[in-house]
Amino acid sequence: MFRKFLVFLLVLVMAAGMGACEKKDDKPDDTDNGHTPLEGTVYTASDIRNFGSGTPAGVANYNEADDTVSIWNIDASLDNYGGIQTPSMELDFSKAVIFQMEVVSCYTQYIVKLSVAGEKEYYYVLSDEGTTGLISVNVVDAMLCDKYREKNTQPDPGYATGWKYDGQKKNCTFHILAKGPSGEQQTAEVVVKSIAIYNDQEAVTGVSISGAENLTAKKGSAPVQLSAEIAPQSVEDKSILWSSADETVATVSDSGLVNFVGVGRTVITATSKIDQSKQATAEVRVLSGYETQSDFKTALSSLGENDTEKFTDLFLTEWDDMYAELSVTQKSALEIEYEEGELYIENYFDGADNAMQSEAATSTEGNYAVTKAQLSGADGATVYTLANGKVEKSAYDGGITLRYAEKNGASYEKAGTYTEYVIVEFADGAVKKFRADVTAVTAVERYAAADFADASKWTIPDRNKQDEDSVVHALSPASVQIENGVAVIKQNKYAESAFCFGGIVSNVLSAQKGDTVQVVLDVAELNRKSDYVKTMWELKIIYYENGKAVSANPFTVESGNEAGKYTINFTAQYASFRFYLVVNGSDIGEQFPDAQMKIGSMKIQTLDR
Repeated sequence: MFRKFLVFLLVLVMAAGMGACEKKDDKPDDTDNGHTPLEGTVYTASDIRNFGSGTPAGVANYNEADDTVSIWNIDASLDNYGGIQTPSMELDFSKAVIFQMEVVSCYTQYIVKLSVAGEKEYYYVLSDEGTTGLISVNVVDAMLCDKYREKNTQPDPGYATGWKYDGQKKNCTFHILAKGPSGEQQTAEVVVKSIAIYNDQEAVTGVSISGAENLTAKKGSAPVQLSAEIAPQSVEDKSILWSSADETVATVSDSGLVNFVGVGRTVITATSKIDQSKQATAEVRVLSGYETQSDFKTALSSLGENDTEKFTDLFLTEWDDMYAELSVTQKSALEIEYEEGELYIENYFDGADNAMQSEAATSTEGNYAVTKAQLSGADGATVYTLANGKVEKSAYDGGITLRYAEKNGASYEKAGTYTEYVIVEFADGAVKKFRADVTAVTAVERYAAADFADASKWTIPDRNKQDEDSVVHALSPASVQIENGVAVIKQNKYAESAFCFGGIVSNVLSAQKGDTVQVVLDVAELNRKSDYVKTMWELKIIYYENGKAVSANPFTVESGNEAGKYTINFTAQYASFRFYLVVNGSDIGEQFPDAQMKIGSMKIQTLDR
């Protein structure tokens, strides 16, 4: 009897064990991709809402309708990020540690840190990320990557010798933090579906692609099957994520099947799903079938009005010395730039301006006021254009017509935005091409370098003047000087502030709510503390409604840490706004009190619909 009872107990234990195994498998998996889910610790959104607050502080709100959790920053300091932390767990660093997070959406950015018992600081696993979808990384490889090595993050996880706890077991937690724009307090949110930590796997060391030797093909050719291998072969999860950098050229399926859909070049990437830092790439070139000069010219001469697809294939075909050199007749209503093969015209024709009306009447074709793109040595050339969905063929007559104003009764109105593609066959047989983008815009404001020091156009925040404007003068200030034709803007933080950033605030600007606003910012120079600690420029916006700021915290529009000319588009959420132009010397690992930037100019305009 006692023996039967023991057998009965054994059956119960086995059944309970089988039930437990079945429950462990009840988590995000990839059984449809043919691999067994890894064993590990999986937290659902419902679990995550019960996590404790991280450092800095945050909160997780459960969204029952879609079974997600919203992680919010509630930290009151200028760190401007905060969130939650997982329960403590023992991690065995003799094996790979995989951190996996399914991100549904991210309002700004997120940070993931590893906290090791006994350490006062945190190790960066992910930082300044905004990527959605399934994020999966090998924790140790992520911490030791060049991104953090160059930022001199503290504490040093062992950049010179490898992970400092290699082979050891440590009690750890992960901190998942929502990050707002640097410098000012602002709501930050990351919405997450699940978090998983796997600690029973061999680390992925690399990915390789097979079959990539056949990736130069004519448009519409038979698909090519690629395969990818994970190294080492003993890695359990061999799942691959396939992607194409330009799906108008080539697409790739989940199984690695490449289709050649449009003329041009792109890159196919195979990424390890379990460790997305490991990937391999293959270059793809898709041909038009008109690569020889004779085939190209035969196809060109046979173009009909509706042969838009063939024209596009010809335009995208590559050949030596293929770009035209242009000179463009300047008009007062136009701003013109030309780069290799690309002509950019900003058309801000103002129908109320009598001088512009008079100028428009001096050069017309049909019902349009026009400017001309001229090509040297093009007498006797044949011009093929694709515009407004039609192919046109004409003889070169001293210039290629570009419309910017349309006659309406006795006066002219601004012509709409359009793009024109041009192929020119010269009398000597040479063929050249260029694209012209004519964009209809309305000027909002133009700032030359000297304007940044003009108190009527830009305000330097001053906390002693908060009674005048509690929003603008609560911000961190910068100093401005004009030197050698550029505005030198240097952060000028208050002594007690922990972070080295500051800026200046524009006058109040106006647009229609919902307009696409375009900012063209010429960043002439950015200094840096070292090759690793760089100054960042930031463009933030303060919206106003009924004369009052909508939020005390500026919203970041764009940022960067390299000099150059930036074109930034965004949708106006309100009709009135001011820009906060910031120089930021705050980095993950260090502060740079001497951070400064040099600005050549800034123009703001709306893109006409």
